[in-house]
Amino acid sequence: MLATFPHPGAAEALINPGDPMSAPILVGYDRSDSSRRALQRAIERCNEKHAPLLVVAIHEAILDPTGPRAFGTMGDGSPMQGPFPEMPDVHEALQEARDLVEDGAVAKAEYAWAIGEPAALIVETAQDYEAQLVVVGHAHHGFLGKMFGADVSEEVQKHAGCPVEVVD
Repeated sequence: MLATFPHPGAAEALINPGDPMSAPILVGYDRSDSSRRALQRAIERCNEKHAPLLVVAIHEAILDPTGPRAFGTMGDGSPMQGPFPEMPDVHEALQEARDLVEDGAVAKAEYAWAIGEPAALIVETAQDYEAQLVVVGHAHHGFLGKMFGADVSEEVQKHAGCPVEVVD
């Protein structure tokens, strides 16, 4: 479930899936140093290609809030019903991204947030919006992170269905 917000002052959505003229460059943003570098790269690409930008911030959750809630029982519970609460960390990230995008003079930008697993949501969003490019930061994981956690940039590269730039 993705909640989108057009650039302030925009009368309507700037990105229309299916319209090749509005195929966005999508960037995952979480306020980390690597995601800031990814956002800067995405801004550069948008200006080079005259493409709209879609900034996605994700509140990471182990369990999908829209999925079944009865785990280990005879039947599945019904999914949680939205609207879901707004996440202050996500909105702070989007505000920071807005400031950076405005400094970068991107003409068309939208901002979105979601709750769930970052790689899966970035891939889903890239496919839903028919992104021409996805830009993500590379997170350096320690031994345990590599053993137990999926690498978001690696998962996005495998499944996005469009070119992916990973920024170190």
